[in-house]
Amino acid sequence: MSNKKYQSLNRLIMISIVYFILSLGILTSVIYAWFTLTNLNRTDLVSQIAGVEAEYQFYVYKDESHTGSLNPTLTDNVCTIGEDLCYEYIPNPTYSHLIDGYVAPGERFSFAIRIVSVGAAGGMLRLDLSGLVSWGFDIPENKIQRAFFYEVTKLAYINNDIESVDYKDHEPIVYYAQHFQYNHDGIYPLISDVPMGVENASNSVLIVFFDLYFDPTIYGQTIDGISHDNSNIFMNQLFIINYIFMNIYS
Repeated sequence: MSNKKYQSLNRLIMISIVYFILSLGILTSVIYAWFTLTNLNRTDLVSQIAGVEAEYQFYVYKDESHTGSLNPTLTDNVCTIGEDLCYEYIPNPTYSHLIDGYVAPGERFSFAIRIVSVGAAGGMLRLDLSGLVSWGFDIPENKIQRAFFYEVTKLAYINNDIESVDYKDHEPIVYYAQHFQYNHDGIYPLISDVPMGVENASNSVLIVFFDLYFDPTIYGQTIDGISHDNSNIFMNQLFIINYIFMNIYS
C-alpha cells in the first residue's frame, strides 16, 4: 500500500473514532437527562402568605452522589466553600435551588428551613408546597411530578445553641410523606400544627428538614392505559416546584 493511501486510511479511521465518541456522548446525555429545572425567573421560593412575622433561612444539602442526608442536622454541618455532605445556606432561594441540573430515578435531595418568629411570642407553623409545573409529557398520567415523593425527615428545635432530637412525632404536629399527584397542581401540605417553641421556650429556633426523592418504581403508561416497565417516559421532562408557603399563626 502506498504511503498516501496509508495516510488516507488512517485519517478515515480517526474520523470514524471521533464520530463514534461524539455519538456515544450524545447518547449518554440523553439517557441521563431525566429531569432538569430551569431558572426562568427569580421569584422567591419561600413565600409567607399570612400570620405572624418570621425570619427564615433556606439550606440545600450538598451531595454529589445524590443520596440525601442520612443524619439531618444543621449544628456544625453548614457548608464552607467547596465542601460536600453539608447544608449550604441559600440567601435568596428560587425554585432552581431545589434541584439544579439533571436527575435520574433513585436520586434523593435534602433541604432544611430554619425559622424564627420575630412577632408575637409562641404561634404555630404550617408549610406547604405549591406551584407544581410539569412539561414534556404526552398524557397527564405521565407527568414527571407523579414520580416524585416528598417527606419531612426531621423536625428540630435549637435552644441555647443545642439542636434537639427529632420532634416531628410529637402531638399535635402533622407531617407528610407522599407522592405528588398527576392531576392536582394545588397545595401539597408538608407539615402543620408545629409549635414555634417547646418546653416553655417561646423563642426557640425551629428547623424543618425535608427530602425530594425520584421514585424508580413509578412508571408511566401508554395512551391505552397499559403500564410501562421502566421510567423512560419521564426522560427530558421538566419539573418545577415554584413555592413553599409559610404560615405562622397564633
